[in-house]
Amino acid sequence: MQKGHLLQFDCRSCSKPIKFSLFEIEENNTTISCPNCQKKYALNDKILRRQLAKFQALCWQIAESEEILGDTAVAVNVGDREVKIPYKLLLTRLTSHLNLKVGNEQLSIIFRMEPLRDLPTPLLS
Repeated sequence: MQKGHLLQFDCRSCSKPIKFSLFEIEENNTTISCPNCQKKYALNDKILRRQLAKFQALCWQIAESEEILGDTAVAVNVGDREVKIPYKLLLTRLTSHLNLKVGNEQLSIIFRMEPLRDLPTPLLS
């Protein structure tokens, strides 16, 4: 798993994704700006930061448990058949959402399991 912008939410003004990490919202810097429209978001609530840290730690722990869960599978019933999906495949597709209520609106913060995708395409080739 790569280090990078592990959390993301959509900008309220332009709907473009805003990627950030907990390191960016430590006590001395609690403002995040949308890279597209420059709208600023103040993430200065200590409870919010604590919950984001717990959410990120939980997602990291799931990823770190791959060694233990590497031989396991999740069974899904599809009609009259049972399909077993390997944990390793699930982990590569995992997108975890933390849904918060901000004012009167829902805000979904996503933990990004593969921040490697932040790199420009030529670097990935």
